[in-house]
Amino acid sequence: MQHSQTSLDGKDGRKQLAWFVGMATIAFVVGLIMIPPILGVADSGDFSRVLGGAGLTHLDPQESYASRYFGYTHQYFGYGGYSFGGYFSTHVILVAIAGWIGRLWNGQLFDIRILGVCYTLLFAGAITLLIRYSPRFDRGWMQLAYSLLFAMLLLFVFADVGYTAYFQSFFGEPFAFIAILLAVASALAIASSEEPSRALFLLFIVAVLALATSKIQNAPIGFAFALLTWRMMALYADRRWRRFVTIGIVIIVIGSSLMMIIAPDRLKHVNLYQSIFYGVLKGSDNVEADMKELGIPLKYKVLAGTNYFQKDTVIPQNDPLLHREVLEQLSHKDIAFYYVSHPARGLQKLKAAAGQAFHIRPGYLGNYDRSAGKPSGAMTSQFNLWSEWKARHMPHTLFVISGFYLLYYLLLMHIWVRSESRKIRFGLETLMIVGISGAFAFAVPLIGDGEADLAKHLFMFNVCFDMMLVSVVMGIAYAIGKRIISRSGRVSKGV
Repeated sequence: MQHSQTSLDGKDGRKQLAWFVGMATIAFVVGLIMIPPILGVADSGDFSRVLGGAGLTHLDPQESYASRYFGYTHQYFGYGGYSFGGYFSTHVILVAIAGWIGRLWNGQLFDIRILGVCYTLLFAGAITLLIRYSPRFDRGWMQLAYSLLFAMLLLFVFADVGYTAYFQSFFGEPFAFIAILLAVASALAIASSEEPSRALFLLFIVAVLALATSKIQNAPIGFAFALLTWRMMALYADRRWRRFVTIGIVIIVIGSSLMMIIAPDRLKHVNLYQSIFYGVLKGSDNVEADMKELGIPLKYKVLAGTNYFQKDTVIPQNDPLLHREVLEQLSHKDIAFYYVSHPARGLQKLKAAAGQAFHIRPGYLGNYDRSAGKPSGAMTSQFNLWSEWKARHMPHTLFVISGFYLLYYLLLMHIWVRSESRKIRFGLETLMIVGISGAFAFAVPLIGDGEADLAKHLFMFNVCFDMMLVSVVMGIAYAIGKRIISRSGRVSKGV
């Protein structure tokens, strides 16, 4: 009886419940997005470069613009040759793997649900790992109640269609979403393990590398996780473990650095155009002064407030002279330095980001395939309670975001200072890194892409914010559970 109460796999039931929740997660997501009418997220123009790298192609090369983009998702794609579209992201590797599986399943048509299954399995694995290594209670009934609450909250928030519909698209967002869930889950699992686990550490490194190389804007997050990896050295007094961790740090740093270095010039120029003309100069009270400070010829003043993909600009965005005189002379470092030296403008942009911060779902991208008979741009209302509530009722202000961050870190630091356990402290540091990742995801798009497509670019901020919120709720639940157990113990002893 004593063994069943103390064993990790005994009375607390975390292992059994984790497997059950994992299977339930798969069944739920399959039912939500894969049973007709299937759900996804329509192409905004980003899919082509991913399709070429993965050996896939659009079925109808003559398909109209209105049919291919924005309004409808597509269930079926064709197979083609492999081509490098001038854009590198590790999420193309997963899409290619799904394509290989698709060729075995059906050599004529690629069903996007195969990619959806790949994401769903990885998502379920992350949820399973989080439940399996969730905080432990001595009482089995409390352990069951806490783990069930944790499972329901995870599914309520992260299985929301705002997140899961992305599984059946070629965007990089679901890849980064799954990667950070797996990175945090494996880090917390490492902190909860009695012995160093190379398998969990390998999962952690792969997940962090996938996160940092999923999109250029996520590369800085890799350096934050490299710092967390360094903190792993103190968890176990084992030379081989420390050597293993050192190798992991090097891999993460190199991968994150390369992601920023090897970005193709064309992509850099597109993003830089957005950062300048749809960022710094957009909403400026003195456009000419800002242009002089950045060293931009005043003849380009007519481009202030325009984005790279507009068709009606006085000077074409691909004008060679514009590239030589502006885009090849400046870098994102200049944009960052501008905001640092003009904090009021930086604050203005952060407030603009806050206004878009809690929109998980791009409202201009439809969720249905044309075969569903829905109008162009139609969005599903199935299991969207969390994403809809955030968009409609969460205060979209920088004050609220900053206040939540302040309370979050005060709470974590309070627990960190009071604890003497290295593993508990590391778990808290993992949650701190989630907050730092969210801050990067909030600010970096403004420097890297201006105000262009802010709602979509803040996707990773939403993921991190929701992870922070879930951890706060479960931290409170853990404290309440401990208090209940303590009181029940005193009552049973007649105190």
